[in-house]
Amino acid sequence: MLTVSRTAKPAATKLRTLVLVLLRLLVLLGLVGCAGSVTSPGAFRVSCAGSSPGLFGAAATRTIPARVVHTTTATLVLVPVCLSGHGPYPFVLDTGATQSLVDRTVADQLQLASTGTTTPATGVGCTRAAGHVQVPSWSVGEVPLRAQTLTSLPMARARGGPDIVGLLGSDVWSRFGRFQLDYRAGLVLLPGPEQVTAPTSATDPAPSAPGSQRVPMTVIRSGASTVAVVPVTVEGVGPKKFALDTGASNSVVDRSVAQQLSLPPVGRPRNAAGVSCSATSQPVHVASWRVGTVTLPPQDVDSIALPIPDLDGLVGSDVLYRFGTVTIDYAASTLVLGG
Repeated sequence: MLTVSRTAKPAATKLRTLVLVLLRLLVLLGLVGCAGSVTSPGAFRVSCAGSSPGLFGAAATRTIPARVVHTTTATLVLVPVCLSGHGPYPFVLDTGATQSLVDRTVADQLQLASTGTTTPATGVGCTRAAGHVQVPSWSVGEVPLRAQTLTSLPMARARGGPDIVGLLGSDVWSRFGRFQLDYRAGLVLLPGPEQVTAPTSATDPAPSAPGSQRVPMTVIRSGASTVAVVPVTVEGVGPKKFALDTGASNSVVDRSVAQQLSLPPVGRPRNAAGVSCSATSQPVHVASWRVGTVTLPPQDVDSIALPIPDLDGLVGSDVLYRFGTVTIDYAASTLVLGG
């Protein structure tokens, strides 16, 4: 049932429970109180009047505006999503979401048809029954997306944090083969049209610009669900398995790993707001770590008991933001940092 790019079958077996779990791990810790940094959905200059179906077959590069919410310790990226001609709504660009999600209240307001099915979704702090709705017409920016079923849950709101309506996950982004996220310019670049299914090999891998650095990824797929895992070495121990999670505003290390490595706690525990739940996080300090062979500066990360066997942490947008531009190439199983 589960297929993995390259030959990482052991990882596939152990990380089987990633499906329908990572999409709950939206961490908004550092964004509490920064609502002034977030522009209302109407600020996205995007028309939801409809895009030409011909764009599905066009080869031209697409550009999508993004709203980068940034504080000294946290970063989150919002993109405009149109649903059935309404919006645009602020969705998190969330590669850690294995399946895209829409807030249940918005789904009800738009009368999106329910499939009548639910599945248990376990995440930070709880397990919820997730519903599913059909979206026959939608787009990111003015780029049309293929009709699909979205997960539907009531989304928790972090006090003072950004108003978020959904998550646009790796199930969608992987169908473009790859995408480039420019944190500084607030842009997402797509190399061409969305495919019917996610390509599993690259005919034209992402180019390497001067100064860029490449990191191997393991791409795990199960049906329509997709997630990417990168190797991270912490305090000389590793590589550990970290999900590449642009939807995590703060990077995370699993609590058991933090204890094994004796990572020193920093400050008091705090609340970690997830999509529908919350949990307690103890910040810890990482003095030495790297993703692949790319050395990362020392920093504090959040320590949470991740409900996913054999997943050691999340590389969030607080880390990726520092490189300015990142390219996530699902088809070539490669992360390109910088350039």
